[in-house]
Amino acid sequence: MLEKPNKLRIALICGAVIGVVSATPGLSLINCCCCAGVWLGGLLAMYLYKKEFTEGMPPLESSDALMLGLMAGVVGAFAAVLVNVLILVTFGPIEAELVRSISGKVLDRMSEQGSLPADMVETLKDQIEASIKDSGRMSNILGGLFITLIVYPIFTILGALLGYSIFRRKMPPQTTVAS
Repeated sequence: MLEKPNKLRIALICGAVIGVVSATPGLSLINCCCCAGVWLGGLLAMYLYKKEFTEGMPPLESSDALMLGLMAGVVGAFAAVLVNVLILVTFGPIEAELVRSISGKVLDRMSEQGSLPADMVETLKDQIEASIKDSGRMSNILGGLFITLIVYPIFTILGALLGYSIFRRKMPPQTTVAS
């Protein structure tokens, strides 16, 4: 009987995909929907893993999905932080400027409509500025890594388990002979 395919290569590929999707400005918004990009990374991992199976290999098991999802999630967390840092160093705080622009417009509109008092709007703008200024600090980058090392593996495992339920070989129902 042949051994199962290697999970490391697939985890590295899918982790890189998760990292790029999660860190690319604009594209990262897909994760606003229950970490959909991370779920899809786990699903992709199981799809690619299943494609490497040949006849004579042991069947796909749920433990394969758990391990592959965990590995891809950890790689994805590191990849996301790395891509974020590369974008920050290369292009500057693109997302920070986007957040500053959108939040400023929203807060101004709320002030004009009377939803928020003017002094509260200024306080919120100051807090947003302080948050943006702190976003590039090493402590915040490491804090983001810590959070993603918890969240990404969880959702990638869920995506891989979903992939397992979709891609596993379905066995025909067993019929029993009544005696």
